[in-house]
Amino acid sequence: MRIRQVFNRLIAGGSAVLLIWSFYAKFAGKTLRKAADDLHLAWIILAVLLVILLILIVEYLERRRENNLLKLFTKKLEEVTQEQKTGHVLVDKQSELYDLGQAVNHVQSMTQSLFKDYNRQKRGYLGLLEYVPIGVMVIDQDREIYLSNHYLDDIMEHELDMVHELYYSALAEFDIVKTVEETFRTKQDQRAEIKVNLAEQTKILNVNVVFIPVSGHHFFVMLMIDDVTEQKQIERMQNDFVSNVSHELKTPVTSIAGFSETLKNGALEDPGAANKFVDIIYNQSLRLKDLINDILSLSRIGTNMEVNFKEVQFSQLVSDCALAYDSLLDERQVVVLNKVPAKMKVQADPGKLKYILSNLVQNAVRYNKVGGKITVTAKTLENKWQFQVSDTGIGMTSEQQGRIFERFYRADTSRSKEVDGTGLGLAIVKEYVEVLSGQIKVDSQLNIGTTFTVILPLISENN
Repeated sequence: MRIRQVFNRLIAGGSAVLLIWSFYAKFAGKTLRKAADDLHLAWIILAVLLVILLILIVEYLERRRENNLLKLFTKKLEEVTQEQKTGHVLVDKQSELYDLGQAVNHVQSMTQSLFKDYNRQKRGYLGLLEYVPIGVMVIDQDREIYLSNHYLDDIMEHELDMVHELYYSALAEFDIVKTVEETFRTKQDQRAEIKVNLAEQTKILNVNVVFIPVSGHHFFVMLMIDDVTEQKQIERMQNDFVSNVSHELKTPVTSIAGFSETLKNGALEDPGAANKFVDIIYNQSLRLKDLINDILSLSRIGTNMEVNFKEVQFSQLVSDCALAYDSLLDERQVVVLNKVPAKMKVQADPGKLKYILSNLVQNAVRYNKVGGKITVTAKTLENKWQFQVSDTGIGMTSEQQGRIFERFYRADTSRSKEVDGTGLGLAIVKEYVEVLSGQIKVDSQLNIGTTFTVILPLISENN
């Protein structure tokens, strides 16, 4: 096509020279030969050559301009593939490259529109992922990270938003990678519960891997991780609670049923044995009652629990609590020293404060030595007040101190086994202290004694 155009232009140039030659001969009234002689043949040939040269120069410039346009088209297409914003190419309508330029401009506009829609959708997906309460990672068929959310970073405790990085290098958890690889191998969804040891803690993760086919040769794998550590801990605590309650209920119920059956089968005829069995049944029923009351107390404790603050004469409250265990104090020959200032008054919930103090005094009596002492002190601090219940009893190890506030926990000592109790008292005490926005501490030494310290906020009558 290009050679034909050049050839046509050369013919046109030669024809123009011949036409000039003919016009000259006609107007001069001479023959073509005579006109050629007048114009000289050399000049005619020179004119022809100049015309050809001019045509070639024009052709070269046009060719150069078209090459520049082609290079510009190539550059524009490269910019389009690299998602760079660029203007349209302007081409003369008379140019042979006009249609090509229009096509490039159309491709550029369409591609920019597609990239805009794609980025908008991607931002939308990422926005949705950030609100999903589980960790999500999308992996392409080359095992590279396509996208992930920040919740996954929080679960795994390190940065995972590394697009185009190999997912197994970012995760670095063998069991999780093994589950994902099983999906790549089988092209089937996988599910597993995995325990991982991270820098700060050990977590239990619910891992779901979903195979997402896109076309015959393209697919994605979506990894979803949910941290169920707290849920598993709650389930374990619930199971332990049910197990412990069942065990604690079983003992008094068995005793009551067993001795009742013995009485029914003829023991009533023996007054001595009958009185003994009735006492056992009565004591076990009291234990059962205490256990049920403690369980009910625990069930009532919660964030919406009602707290009624009133003025409490704390020294009098200590005396009342000690009086309630007067017979037990006499039996164990234990003395209660009330060293609380006589005029000390505090704003507190009387019922909850009395339960806290009574339980601490009761434990101090039960686990004290014969002839021991219990000392109750109290003082006001800046913005808070505290009281302490100290005894000279058997004490506890550091391990026992760490678990003393657990539900149903009882120290595994011979003295603890001799003392009746539900194992819920200190758990309720701790819950009540926290409801009152306070804290409780324990300090104990074996065979020396134990001190419980309760710190509560100092509340004025008007506030």
